[in-house]
Amino acid sequence: MFIPTVAHAIDLRFPVACRLMDNCWITNHVDLENRTGKVEDYMCGKKATDSNKSTHISLASRSAVNSNIPVIAVANGEVKTAKNIGGFCGVRVAIEHDKGWESSYCHLKENSLQVREGQIVKAGQILGAVGMSGQTNWPRLSYALLRNGMIFDPFGGRTVLEGCSDNAAPMWTGGSNPLYEPANVTSVGFSNRPVGNSDILNGTAKSLNAISNDAPQLSLWGLIMNVREKDQIDLSILTPDGRILNDYKIIAKSSKDYFPIYFPTLQKNILWDVGVYTGRITLTRNVNGNNITTGKKVLITMN
Repeated sequence: MFIPTVAHAIDLRFPVACRLMDNCWITNHVDLENRTGKVEDYMCGKKATDSNKSTHISLASRSAVNSNIPVIAVANGEVKTAKNIGGFCGVRVAIEHDKGWESSYCHLKENSLQVREGQIVKAGQILGAVGMSGQTNWPRLSYALLRNGMIFDPFGGRTVLEGCSDNAAPMWTGGSNPLYEPANVTSVGFSNRPVGNSDILNGTAKSLNAISNDAPQLSLWGLIMNVREKDQIDLSILTPDGRILNDYKIIAKSSKDYFPIYFPTLQKNILWDVGVYTGRITLTRNVNGNNITTGKKVLITMN
């Protein structure tokens, strides 16, 4: 079958003014596999959901919606929609660009819109803030790029007609993609008491920098976004001299968009060694025949 190629006639700014892998994360890509029940992101990996037509950029926790992280125009154009349309999308901005290109921004924060329908906007201009409007329970932007009605993946410059490829042609300004993570370990912390899932999800769990060496427990907690079945999750706590104090391995049995983890280590009637302890949470996934590991670590001083 002949598959036409399209010269990219548009350079895109990243649609959220945030720090990737710090206070925002790419948590879902366009599904480039046309068969129902099968998914492939632009890397031929599984960081997509079936028939997904947009890029999801998520914030660190539910409370992060209060940070008012700006959503920006990816390119010059005219605003065609700027209102709450309800349904899946909620508060939406749609922009018409040159040469048949369009961009769509969903789940913006209520009352955050900075543009109006018919307005001409410039690349980088603030449209509103990342929110939780429409059918989502997490603060994120759902960003879609279209040309003449066809969905394009901005990371690979391809549609479902071409499918995924390790020969990506990024459409971002500068011509390169952010680092690909199979999933996202977005937060990790230490505590000397139990930490509930709701505190982790809501962003109210706090990581301690130092505790007394007679504390009854040393607990590691964290949040992973975009867990998929068969992912390997490793948790470990290392002593000041690099020995493993405690470790645990999980093989995910199902997919979870937002996966809180609590991993306690109890004191066994002895004092902890004084010094700096290291906590690590990593996730490993096989992507296109290669194991890719992502993770995060945290330090705590035992006095």
